Amino acid sequence: MTLKIDVDTYEGMKKGVPALLEDLEHFGVKGTFCLSFGPDNSGKAIFRLFKDKKFLKKMLSTGAPRLYGLRTILSGTLLPARKIAVSFPGLSRRIRDKGHEVIVHAWDHRKWQDRIKSMGEDEIKKEFQSSFSAYEKIFGKRPHAVAAPGWQVSEKSLKVQDSLGLLYQSDLREGKPCFLKIRYNVFRTLQIPTTGPCIEELLASGIRDEYQMEERLLKGLKDAIFPVLALHAEVEGGVFRPFFRRLMKRLLEEYSEVITLKDVAEMLLKDKEKIPILEFKEIELPGRAGLVASSSSDF
Repeated sequence: MTLKIDVDTYEGMKKGVPALLEDLEHFGVKGTFCLSFGPDNSGKAIFRLFKDKKFLKKMLSTGAPRLYGLRTILSGTLLPARKIAVSFPGLSRRIRDKGHEVIVHAWDHRKWQDRIKSMGEDEIKKEFQSSFSAYEKIFGKRPHAVAAPGWQVSEKSLKVQDSLGLLYQSDLREGKPCFLKIRYNVFRTLQIPTTGPCIEELLASGIRDEYQMEERLLKGLKDAIFPVLALHAEVEGGVFRPFFRRLMKRLLEEYSEVITLKDVAEMLLKDKEKIPILEFKEIELPGRAGLVASSSSDF
């Protein structure tokens, strides 16, 4: 199985990442960290509240102020948007030096999640140019993979990503690792989906009991060929850190090996002809506002 760790905010980078590095070292496992590099515009989510009642319900159900903190909720609106991974080059390299994989999540996470469907190719390219430049400055090499914020993509963003020479992408929810197809256009970059829910979605679905949460997270991984659990530095590295440590004990009882997304990609690409070509879909998931990218018709 794989731990896919999204870092979406300044506070998640500053506080959540060190906590998770400590816990992952304690359990002797490696994860894939998906870093947002640019401005933390989390506060701009407020503009979506007025347009999307489901998003408002999600924010209230998850207890966003408790999860993310007031500073993050106001970031980019009443308070300045601080840059995320760019502000912590030493910590970013520490993730790598501890043996974890580091890939690109975003430049401006909020902008991508809210606006990708309306962004043109030039604007999308600028987002990647900014995040790739920041990655190269910190790590001294080009990134080998990306993971879309909020599992949000468009045909244009997939086209741009396909031109970047990536080893893989992790933009999808549910389904099998695949090459995506939209009409007659088959994208040549391997997609490795996230499988099962994340804690925020369970909270938004009304699940508060931690035993039930644990069982739901494990169930979401159980039937996947390559199970990929989504974590968030702000959550499992924050108020749900004690829960995460208990969950890790269960995961290690269920799975003998925890590998990175890069390990999965390299394993799959050794026999590229066996990777299925699947049609791009958008699906609705419990506890998540709006649709997410997928290749699965099971939801």
